[in-house]
Amino acid sequence: MSKAKHPPASRGSRRLHRRTLLAAGVLGALGGAYLLYGQASGRRGRSFEVQGGEHKPVLDALQFPDRNARQAYLAAQRHPELLDQVHCYCGCDRPPFFHKSLLSCFTDLHGAG
Repeated sequence: MSKAKHPPASRGSRRLHRRTLLAAGVLGALGGAYLLYGQASGRRGRSFEVQGGEHKPVLDALQFPDRNARQAYLAAQRHPELLDQVHCYCGCDRPPFFHKSLLSCFTDLHGAG
């Protein structure tokens, strides 16, 4: 029996597929960490030394021409309570940023970098 041949996927569609999988993986990992750490510590998902309590709004995702930055800011807009419970490891909790949590990175242009 002969197999039907499919045309190869375009480079653009492969990139989009990889980026979609990456975004889903990141959100899944954040959600898993939120659930697991919250249950193990009794601290309802707080990770390490997160201060949390960010009150500034997330920047509008549509202002970013870069697709990855736009997707990251959209995720922050959709799940601010989750990102506010995650410590950011880029050092932005120190001067000059003094961010409270990962959510703080998306209240300014820091998250697009």
